[in-house]
Amino acid sequence: MMLRPYRVLDCTDHRGHLAGLMLAQLGAEVTLVEPPGGSPARRQPPFAGGDPDTGPSLWHAAYNRGKRSVVLDLTTDEGRHRLRQLAATADVLIESDRPGRMAELGLGHEQLAAEHPHLVYVSISPYGQTGPKAQWAAADLNVMASSATLSVTGDEDRPPVRVAVPQGYHFGAVSAASGAVVALIERARSGQGQHVDAAAQWTATLGTQAGVLSTGVGGVDPAR
Repeated sequence: MMLRPYRVLDCTDHRGHLAGLMLAQLGAEVTLVEPPGGSPARRQPPFAGGDPDTGPSLWHAAYNRGKRSVVLDLTTDEGRHRLRQLAATADVLIESDRPGRMAELGLGHEQLAAEHPHLVYVSISPYGQTGPKAQWAAADLNVMASSATLSVTGDEDRPPVRVAVPQGYHFGAVSAASGAVVALIERARSGQGQHVDAAAQWTATLGTQAGVLSTGVGGVDPAR
């Protein structure tokens, strides 16, 4: 498969696991970096049998299949040192922490690029790594609402309703995965990695833009 020679470190939580899954399905060797106690995705519903105390998370099983796993405490010197060691032989690192958090740990793009200039560093966040909303907290509902998608959900005489299945961060994860592939293609020419900044809101807006443009090509004008 096209990414079989490549290694990926997936340092995301449930907001970014789709990106690592897509790269794994393209053949990359993906290692999920989990904190002590396991990834938050392991506690993400639904659960097998409907019981979180006895059944594993079906979310985790779905989005982390095909990945290896390693437990690292990135708040410790030992954990950070081990991640740097893994980054030395990795091609891609994906993270979904709040903007600036990885840099605070000494694991930001500029810091790892100085040690490993070949590394493609991918960040997934609600509104991007910089800008006026970069530090805003945002759940899936915020991402979908701010992308204007909720302007056409629900009944006309009532408030908008949320999209049933959480998918705001999936848009960002898809953008992150495709950006990583493009960056690897460029690296094959230059030998240099780069920082891929995937903003979920931006990608969700682009991903649903077909509705806005449909009228111009003879389609139905979307309306609530």
